[in-house]
Amino acid sequence: MEQINHSALGGEPKLALAGFGIDMNSNEQIEVLHLEVTMGGHAAVLHPFVIYEEGRAYLFDTGIPGSYDKLNALLQPDYPVAGVILTHQDIDHVGTLPQWIAAGGGELNVYAHEGDRKVIDGTAPFLKATPERLNMMLSSLTPETAQQFRAVFSADTPPNVTDVLQDGDVLALAGGLQVIHTPGHTPGHISLYHPGSKTLFTGDAMAVNDGQLDGPVPNFTPDYPLALQSLQAFLELDIDKVVCYHGGAFHGDIHGRIRELVASS
Repeated sequence: MEQINHSALGGEPKLALAGFGIDMNSNEQIEVLHLEVTMGGHAAVLHPFVIYEEGRAYLFDTGIPGSYDKLNALLQPDYPVAGVILTHQDIDHVGTLPQWIAAGGGELNVYAHEGDRKVIDGTAPFLKATPERLNMMLSSLTPETAQQFRAVFSADTPPNVTDVLQDGDVLALAGGLQVIHTPGHTPGHISLYHPGSKTLFTGDAMAVNDGQLDGPVPNFTPDYPLALQSLQAFLELDIDKVVCYHGGAFHGDIHGRIRELVASS
C-alpha cells in the first residue's frame, strides 16, 4: 500500500458485511469480520474489517489477546497481511498485534494516530488497563502468548508503529479511505470513511446496542464529552452505512442520531 495518498478518491469496490448477505466479487474487497470471543467471562462479537487488494490484506484492528487463530481463520488465506491499521490503543483492538508482527517477519506496516502511538509502541502504559488488570487478562493465555504480548508492548523492543496517521489523511486502499481523528475514547482514536460505498467505520467512537446507534461506552471513555463532540465530524459525510467494532452494522437515520448524540454532550 502506498503510505498515504491525498489525491482524489475513486473506485467502487464491493463491501461485504459478515452476516449481512452482501457478496464479494471484486478485485478490491472490504469485508467486515464476525470475530467471536470471550471478554470478561462473557461471549462477545467484535467487528474488525479487512481490505483485500492486489494480492494482499490490510487488517483494521486485531481483536483481544489470544484470538489470533480465530481471526486468522476468518481471512482469505491467499492474501498475506501486509498492514495493520489500528483505530486506537485499547487491548481488544491491539490484542493480536504481536502475532501479526511475528508473522510479517519484519515486513508488516503498522498504522496508528500520533495520540496513541507511544502506548502501541510500548513506551507508555495502556490508558485503561492497570498492571493488575493486564496481568489478569494475560494469565488466561498460554505462557508463550502472554510473553509475546509483554515483549512487543515494551520499551525494550523496537517501536511497533511504522506509519503515523493524521486527521484528513487518505489511505490509498479500495479507492481511498479517509482518516478521521475522533478523540475522547482515547487521545488517538480514529474512524475511517469509505466514500466509494458511503460507509463509516467508527471503531469505538460509536456502538450499536439492540439495534440502536449510540456513542462510545461511557465507562470506557475517559473524556466522554469530547468523544461525543468528535462525532460532529461525521455530519459532513455522505453516509449510507455505519459499522461499529462493537455491534456491527447500522442502517437508518444516521445523521439524525449523530445530531442527538452531539447535542447531549
